[in-house]
Amino acid sequence: MANQEHVKAIKQGVHYWNTWREENPDVVPDLAWADLVGVDLDGANLEGANMKLAFCRKGNLQGVNFKNAILYGINLEESNLRGANMEGASLEGAHLRKADLTASNLRNTNMKLANLQDAVLTQADLTGASKLTLEQFEEVKSLFETKLDTKILDQINDLYPELLQETDSQD
Repeated sequence: MANQEHVKAIKQGVHYWNTWREENPDVVPDLAWADLVGVDLDGANLEGANMKLAFCRKGNLQGVNFKNAILYGINLEESNLRGANMEGASLEGAHLRKADLTASNLRNTNMKLANLQDAVLTQADLTGASKLTLEQFEEVKSLFETKLDTKILDQINDLYPELLQETDSQD
């Protein structure tokens, strides 16, 4: 369960939260199971945070720093994650259905069983991401200009070339 002091701090807004993080650099934020549905976290520093099974559905998480965070089973469905830094994070079992991950850094993430249905990954960087399967890409909305490891990129190009093309729905 989440540390209620941490939940209270993040719900006071990004400026308060980021200041708190600067003043408490040795504290690992524990937001596991936290209900953050609809909370505006635009630009929040969540580096290294434990957000296992947190509820962040339909959130504004644009530019959030999730570097090395534990995001196991997190619900990020329909969230704005444009430009988020998730490098090294564990997204195992994460719910990313209909999430906008445009220009996000997903390098070296654990993507095991992450639900990417209708997710937008335009210009995202997935190089070094582990445990990604072709099946996860079957229902992705867009991979236009996405950086992928050569092996999986070649397989996607063979099986789902339309995902690599620019579409009218691109912003």
